[in-house]
Amino acid sequence: MSEIFYKVISPDRKWYWFPAFAILKLVSFFYLLGHRFRLWTYRWGVFPRRKLDCRVISVGNLTLGGTGKTPFVMMIAEILRGNGFKPAILSRGYGGKSRDPVNVVCDGKQTLLSPEWVGDEAVMMAEKLKNVPVLTGPDRYQTGRYALEHFGVDTLILDDGFQHLALSRDLDILLFDHSSPLGNGHLFPAGELREPAGETRRADLVCFTRYSRGPINFDPHLLGSIPQIKTHLRLDCVIRMEEDDVLDAEILKNEPVAAFCGIAKPEGFKQILLDSQIQLKFFKAFPDHHPYTSQDVKELEARAEKEGALFFLVPEKDAVKLKGMKFSLPLFKVVIELEILEGREIFNKQLLGQRDTPFGA
Repeated sequence: MSEIFYKVISPDRKWYWFPAFAILKLVSFFYLLGHRFRLWTYRWGVFPRRKLDCRVISVGNLTLGGTGKTPFVMMIAEILRGNGFKPAILSRGYGGKSRDPVNVVCDGKQTLLSPEWVGDEAVMMAEKLKNVPVLTGPDRYQTGRYALEHFGVDTLILDDGFQHLALSRDLDILLFDHSSPLGNGHLFPAGELREPAGETRRADLVCFTRYSRGPINFDPHLLGSIPQIKTHLRLDCVIRMEEDDVLDAEILKNEPVAAFCGIAKPEGFKQILLDSQIQLKFFKAFPDHHPYTSQDVKELEARAEKEGALFFLVPEKDAVKLKGMKFSLPLFKVVIELEILEGREIFNKQLLGQRDTPFGA
């Protein structure tokens, strides 16, 4: 269904997809009306915006996904920890089976829940940030209260929080993919926009991710005076799943490998691998949050053997779901590092500069 969806909304769609796109455009009109009504209810106090007794930082986007929110959230958590703060991460737990109002994925010491129950992204953050509590639940106010009461945190980071209007925040960071910041420019379901592009003005800071130093196709009037930063993702190292051996990324150069992933924008992961000068024998992209099966493993191994690949590479997000699954070839998870290319001083000022300011002032 995802493949068909992108064929329909693509500007280069085939002529026979035009009727389907016209229907989606009609539906998106009613989606827009619903969105505006929702904003109106919060702006006029029909639904209250609750505030927690700590600093709240939101990281989100206007498009359906694939802007790199998760590595950005982890970077924020690491910077805050390094500067003496005590952050916790609040996530929706997308893709998990749990319906509990509060799920403690990590208590700051160990990972307590599996991807099956709380989603792959939450577990990935928990495993990589052992000293930062990670919680999931539909109500960020409730999970935030729990984090304050049980873990003594002083900062909450909302993963994918831009549309979560029920909770007040002190810093709203909005991410855009540099290559396609607004998708096809249409509102869902005729496009990838969750909200109209004009809602960019609600942000306190805008980040263009996967920045490749080219021009940015974005209306400057939408940005106004909002501070901007630019980031890039690069391959840092690889970790062998069976032994947890950390290896330098240099070992990948000129090696014949196979790679697969189940993320929102797989072409970004593929490009990172190609930039590392490996021999990518084949690349398989599964749907986002794909639940891997033994049949998937068999098909991947058969293709790898046919193409002459020596080992498999996967993103960290997928690696958390592959634990315990047996592969005939060595399986390595790829550790990707986020770098701030432009605007580091602006970012640090926004992130750290209000520490001595009373909350709500």
